[in-house]
Amino acid sequence: MTEQAASSWLSSHHEIVPALEIFHRRALETLEDHTKTVRDLADIISLDPGMSVSLYHEVNSRLRDSDKHPVESVHSALSLLSDSAIADLVMQHKVLDQTHPDARRRQSYHQLMSRTFHLLAQLERFITLQGIHSIYEVRSAAVLHNIGEFCACLFDHEHYQQYQDKFRALGSDANSAKPVFGFDFHELGRQYAAKSYLPALVTESLDENIPSGRKARLIQLAADVSHQAEVGWYHSSMKATEEVCAAYLNQSLDGFHKHLQAVAIESARNSPFDDVLPAATRLIMLPDREAPVQTKPAIVDDLEAGGHEFENRVKALLQTAQPTQSQLLDLLLNHLHDDLHLTRVVLMLLSKDKSRLGTRAGRGIDQHSPIKTLVIDISKESVLKTLLGKPQSIWIEPDEYQKYEAALPAKFKASFLHESFFLMSLFIGNNPVGMLFCDRAHAVTRLDKVTYVKFKSAITLTSKALAYLSKRRRPPAAQ
Repeated sequence: MTEQAASSWLSSHHEIVPALEIFHRRALETLEDHTKTVRDLADIISLDPGMSVSLYHEVNSRLRDSDKHPVESVHSALSLLSDSAIADLVMQHKVLDQTHPDARRRQSYHQLMSRTFHLLAQLERFITLQGIHSIYEVRSAAVLHNIGEFCACLFDHEHYQQYQDKFRALGSDANSAKPVFGFDFHELGRQYAAKSYLPALVTESLDENIPSGRKARLIQLAADVSHQAEVGWYHSSMKATEEVCAAYLNQSLDGFHKHLQAVAIESARNSPFDDVLPAATRLIMLPDREAPVQTKPAIVDDLEAGGHEFENRVKALLQTAQPTQSQLLDLLLNHLHDDLHLTRVVLMLLSKDKSRLGTRAGRGIDQHSPIKTLVIDISKESVLKTLLGKPQSIWIEPDEYQKYEAALPAKFKASFLHESFFLMSLFIGNNPVGMLFCDRAHAVTRLDKVTYVKFKSAITLTSKALAYLSKRRRPPAAQ
């Protein structure tokens, strides 16, 4: 019955999966560069679900009509097309920014792609442990493992947002899309894969049962890790997933989770998106634990006065069934960038030993910027270390920059290259967890006092909300 619902939904949603602008641009640049090969182009297209789907449909539909075996990787598919056919496929492909101009839908898709790149990063390690050599085939299938959810997000975003609310409340429920859509995303993915002539490994990895093939099973395990990490790293479902992965990979459970987390951090550093919260962001947060839902959190009373839009968003989030810390941080970053018009917004989080600050998320950061991979040692005295001593902020202006320059870490100065910015530490209760950097680099409007006050107010409010959530999730004291 649910398969019929998935088929019916798909028949009324015929839109094309658009290409991500970043990969489409890289593909065009590769076509124009005569030193690049078809393999170079395949490496790029294989990371983009939209162009991959179009390529498989073009090649595999013809092969099946000729009673030939379909190809299983982007690299194999491109090798069967002429240069002109390849150029047409790339140049004529629609791009996400053009097909879906609404920012919220694009951000939802970017968040999904961030999860997919996390999946790929975990899978890379899994296939190495298993000694699998057909890497192109496995990667090509893994990029399309979430194709059902891609379609739901892009083609029916209103209902997809309802699903997201339920997923945040239910967490590990793999079929939590059913109350909204009437089917789960794996069912939709299987239907879509058949109609679009996607590789058999995609369909096999979407099987509800445990597949016999190692490749499909490894994709499933990596997908489970990336999916659970969207909620957090410390809940029971994630622990169960870690146990299953460790057993299948014949790894000792002791320390296995640390390897998973290290991969997540590396994936976050390499993410091409600056409008998402990668899974690694949730590592610094306190463990999310089950807690009774309160109809009106106590902190909401502190926010009743003022009526500011950001406060209203925080209040609304706190009154949902199971708000998360990453959702609050996402609200904060969007507010600083979109509402306060701060052109570069960077969230830097502390390492577990409190010795380093590393970029975890941001807005307005170029994908090639050193800010995206910035890690700063704060063991020595500096402005950053001082700010982390207690909740506090600083506004450095150009005419005061020389006064602070010597007290700013060299990596910080080399990465940001600007002499006017806001900095403020982020706390959860009495514990420092990170820092926010904001500026208006390359903007006509300079930083001003009103914006600075709103900047401090927003971070202070977020810290209070994070502290509330950490208390709410603590288990009740023994009687």
